[in-house]
Amino acid sequence: MQLRLPNRDFKEQKVVSVTRKDQVYSILRQAIISSQLAPGEAIRKELVAAQLGVSRTPVSDAINRLADEGLVEIYPQTGTFVARLWLDKIETAQFVRVALETAAIRRTAERANPEALGRFRQNLEDQRKAANSRDFEQFYELDEALHDLICDAAGLVGLREIASKERSQIDRVRRLLLHYEARMVETLAEHEAIISAIADKDADRAAATMEAHIAQMGKMLLHLKIKRPELFGS
Repeated sequence: MQLRLPNRDFKEQKVVSVTRKDQVYSILRQAIISSQLAPGEAIRKELVAAQLGVSRTPVSDAINRLADEGLVEIYPQTGTFVARLWLDKIETAQFVRVALETAAIRRTAERANPEALGRFRQNLEDQRKAANSRDFEQFYELDEALHDLICDAAGLVGLREIASKERSQIDRVRRLLLHYEARMVETLAEHEAIISAIADKDADRAAATMEAHIAQMGKMLLHLKIKRPELFGS
């Protein structure tokens, strides 16, 4: 029996399919993190599919991935909703983030080379420009990028991806808090202290500074809950 091959190469079909799923996932995740899709808001698969010009399948796949990250809640026979912020989940995410990123920065401080330090300092310069122009979105992206660069400099394969997934529960909070009072300027100062410790190859100071930086979010979280109770689950 002769095997009949499809008209299109199977590898091409697979790449297109995976790319589409990943794109839908990235778009929806960004919309949730940025609060374009607010906590508690319903997500209608057919509407999202129509808006993005795709079938329901990649939308369903993306929603399942987001549910695994705790960013979406799926209720059978009821619907799919953007997850509200839960203090207990955020506390757990904070704990994991402190453990992971302080360990990562110790390795980075021990291994940092001139090229890595150059990338850190360029990121800080870009943060200063974003802070001066009050560009919250750009500053947030640079904030995320700096933490990714530190993970990369630790020299552990896949660490950036692991850290990014573990940050899912708190990314929305971090982004919201940048809009409050002087948090963007404070964050920049904390980042500068972190990079200074890495440049000095002081692993203990780098880890302590990173832990203090991450802890600031927890201190401001209760204030956010009082000011925006509708964002939180009870």
